[in-house]
Amino acid sequence: MDFQQIKPYHETVWNSESFACQKARPEQGALTKLLQGGDPLPWSRANATVPVSMIEEPTPAEIKQRLQENKGETHWDENQYNAGSLNKWGWIYFYLTMFAKGAVVILGPVFILTIIVLPIIHETLQYADLTSTIYVYTVYIFLPSALIWGYFEASGRGYLPMPWFMKAVKHFTFSRSTGRVTRYKNNKELYSHPFSEFDCYLVSSPNHQGILSYQLHLVHRYHRYSDSIPLHTFTTSEQPDELKRIWNLIQRYMDTSQPMPDVPELEPARTKDPTTAAWDAKNNRKPDYWFSMDDDEFEEALLELQAEQRFKPTQGPEIDLFNGGTQA
Repeated sequence: MDFQQIKPYHETVWNSESFACQKARPEQGALTKLLQGGDPLPWSRANATVPVSMIEEPTPAEIKQRLQENKGETHWDENQYNAGSLNKWGWIYFYLTMFAKGAVVILGPVFILTIIVLPIIHETLQYADLTSTIYVYTVYIFLPSALIWGYFEASGRGYLPMPWFMKAVKHFTFSRSTGRVTRYKNNKELYSHPFSEFDCYLVSSPNHQGILSYQLHLVHRYHRYSDSIPLHTFTTSEQPDELKRIWNLIQRYMDTSQPMPDVPELEPARTKDPTTAAWDAKNNRKPDYWFSMDDDEFEEALLELQAEQRFKPTQGPEIDLFNGGTQA
């Protein structure tokens, strides 16, 4: 492998082995502490632990298919992680296409079967009534649904332009190549700061049944922004240990002194990241470890990973961010 062709890191990246001491945390009021859940989770030199609930979906087969359809474009690579979603019109169009697909794939065969069976069951059925029913379904249901679903599939595969209203709304980015975290609102940059200036809070609150639910928020240490970065959106799990593993994974991803987390979505990017490529070469990691698995093998690998991690720490050795580095 030619490591000279791999793009080097920017000088502002986060490195857990060499960092400048951070300013002390400002004193916070009781209300702020309550809202943030008390003290932040510790910073650490992240270990290899990953949240299994986060990597269950999409499967490697689905990731490969998506990369092929998007011509290699992805929201997560060796440079940065992009979190975003469709705008409200995009979601309306998405659900409309799902109904259209149902009308073609499910309702279509049912309708055809009904048209075949009806004349047998009802011998008195008039030919004019039958043709009228076929006409109404074809013109007013099947053709519009086929056009809507067909355009959605064709635009998703790059054969047709994407509808103008399918514009993504960007929420936040983590940049491994620059070491910065950026928050967006209405697709406009709200704030951007070095990763080391953020703290991670595990927040608990009772739901309507009195059961505690947990969320994970990344908060800038030195500004009281009203918009935090919701890290719990990385997974559907609300288990505290699983959320702590997300914080560990993010620290691992941002730490250029360590290889990127070994998760399926980052497999295509591993050869493009200097530290990761060197680690993989040294440890003889199979280049297509995840992508060589079929769905059954992937499920089995996740079960093994979950069992291995059950009794392992959710984070690596703690780092003193304020006194453990070099003086700025």
